[in-house]
Amino acid sequence: MHELQIKKSRVGSIESLHRVLDGAVTTRVPLSCRVPSGTLMHVSTGNVTLSAADIWAHVRTRGGIETDRVSLVTNLYAPSAIFSFRSGEEVLQGDVYTFARGADYENRLAGRCRFAFVSMSAERLSQQCAGYLLRGDVGFWERPSWFRPAAAIRAATAQAMRRIVEQVSRSGCIVAEQALRQLEFDLIEPFLWSVVFDARTPDERDSRPGSAIVRKVEYWLDGQSPEKVQLVDVCRAVHVSRRTLQRAFNETLGIGPTRYFTLKRLKAVRFELRRSDPATVTVTEIAGKYGFWELGRFARDYQRVFRGGLNRSAQHHR
Repeated sequence: MHELQIKKSRVGSIESLHRVLDGAVTTRVPLSCRVPSGTLMHVSTGNVTLSAADIWAHVRTRGGIETDRVSLVTNLYAPSAIFSFRSGEEVLQGDVYTFARGADYENRLAGRCRFAFVSMSAERLSQQCAGYLLRGDVGFWERPSWFRPAAAIRAATAQAMRRIVEQVSRSGCIVAEQALRQLEFDLIEPFLWSVVFDARTPDERDSRPGSAIVRKVEYWLDGQSPEKVQLVDVCRAVHVSRRTLQRAFNETLGIGPTRYFTLKRLKAVRFELRRSDPATVTVTEIAGKYGFWELGRFARDYQRVFRGGLNRSAQHHR
């Protein structure tokens, strides 16, 4: 079992905005007489760090990145109160910016700002990005960039990160090893939606019909343990990019591949609950084994999919 390292702090002065961004040295100039206020949270899984801010500030910031880690940053709130000097535009909800060593950042905060960023090594990030065209190249992440996909994808990115921030902030989480791996995946993945589906990225088509790609994926999945399957593994195995995989599943099944893999893991939990001994294993242990770190969401999903089946099939495990 692993315990997440969670640190929360309050913002009550312009000085307390120091090092909001991982590994950054910041110059801050107040633009009004109102004192910045709000909360900051930093969470570490060991390999990936999540930082989230919900603050009010009217300030001009300038800084540079000194860490060797890569940071992906997104705005969680609409309307925007953040202006980026890099893009020369307001930072919209779900926009994603990348920072690495040597990168400069310049922003203006003017109101309520809610944003989150994840930091990890470029190697860890590129591992998850295999099958994402050039996004699996370490060098891609060492160049400062910004991405803006369609509004629906930006909204999904922000919604997913808000949910993770809310869930993790509720308590000090202790999670199983497989659940920790899934949490790291979940922390990075929403950012990649905006990166992969950036509106400026050329459209990509695969000559195979979506149904053929889904069938190939399912044949491969039949020989795998569901708790160990991630999108990056599927992309590698069937030689498709994430854009192609997403399109194939949406066209064929009406849901994305991430949701499909979650449903397969729920089914595996149900199977194990029915054959396990309640005297030696708990629902929480089985859920963690299959990568469910967010137990409240797991219970709701399970009950929706199996129509209250958790109560019937697992009540003797409680």
